[in-house]
Amino acid sequence: MDLSIQKAVFSDACALTELLNEATADLHRRGIRQWETPWDPEEIRREITGGRVWSAWGGGALAGTFSLRPLESAHWLPGDAKPGGQWYLYRVALHPARQGKGEGRTLVRFASRLAEAAKKDLYLDCWAGNDTLRRFYTSAGFDTIGIFPEEDYKIAVFARFFR
Repeated sequence: MDLSIQKAVFSDACALTELLNEATADLHRRGIRQWETPWDPEEIRREITGGRVWSAWGGGALAGTFSLRPLESAHWLPGDAKPGGQWYLYRVALHPARQGKGEGRTLVRFASRLAEAAKKDLYLDCWAGNDTLRRFYTSAGFDTIGIFPEEDYKIAVFARFFR
């Protein structure tokens, strides 16, 4: 199914929050503690207002979302990263009923094209224990940067370079 992807608008906030809560509950049912729930709709609204959130629609329903922000520093950022030269892709979520149909890859490709057009390297991470997601990001063209400590767990960091 084709997705229509665009920057989220303020009125999308409740639907996006619900989608994130459903996606998180699905992850938890599968033993993947990628995110905590419930998501804060005010945080989503703030990020929409800041132009950081995209929504993906298909068949008249909200199918997925992702967010992008500038990445100035991170303990895992390579030493040769240029100031202002990278973005962070985060909160990539697809409604559980739509997973496994290539739509997640569509979201990631769309974000990658945005980064490439802006000449920004694109970074993302996930819980290091999520082997399926790690394989997905590698198959979507991301290089594995490494495994790094984060609070009381480890994350796998990935990048696509558009220098």
